[in-house]
Amino acid sequence: MRPEELLDQLKQKFGEAITEGEVKGVEVRLTVKPESSWEVCRFLRDVGFEYLNCLSGADWMSHLEVVYDLSSLQHPNKVHLRVPLNRENPVIRTVTNIWRAANWHERECYDLFGVRFDGHPDHRRILLPEDWVGYPLRKDYADERLVPYTDYGMEEKLPKPEAAAGAPKAASPPKAPAPPRPTES
Repeated sequence: MRPEELLDQLKQKFGEAITEGEVKGVEVRLTVKPESSWEVCRFLRDVGFEYLNCLSGADWMSHLEVVYDLSSLQHPNKVHLRVPLNRENPVIRTVTNIWRAANWHERECYDLFGVRFDGHPDHRRILLPEDWVGYPLRKDYADERLVPYTDYGMEEKLPKPEAAAGAPKAASPPKAPAPPRPTES
C-alpha cells in the first residue's frame, strides 16, 4: 500500500477527526482529534502497522501532544501520528490494548508531561518517585534544585581573579627544548 492510498483511506474513514494529513516520502503524517485517536490507532494496527516505535509527549506551551511513531513489517511505510491535548486536563485513551509496548511509553509520558492515559493497566510513575511534584519536561516546570542556566562560554568572558589589580602574575611554564637539527654528512 502506498502512503497516499493510506492517507486517502484514513480521510475517508475518519473524516473531520483528521485535522491535518500529508505524505513525506514513505511517511504519513497525521494530526487527529483526541476523541478519535484510539479508533485511528486500532485501524492503523489492523492495516499492518503492528509496531509502535515510540510514543512520546511534546509541550507547545499552548497545548500538549502525544506523538505515536508506527512502522509496518508488511509495508515500507511509516506513520507519524500527533494528538493535541488540553494543557489543563491532558487525558487520552490508552493504546496498551492495541500495542503492548505502549505500557512503559505511556507511563513515561505521564511521568514527564502529566498526560493521563484512561484505562492504563498500571498508571503510575516509572522514572521519578511517586511523591515527585510536577512534570519535568513541561516547559513551565520550575524546580529550585536545578542549576541555573548560564550561556556557554560566559566563564571565558568573566575577569580572572589573578588578573585583578595588584595581584602577582603567575609564572609561565617553561618552554620545551627545540628538537635537534639534522646534521649533514
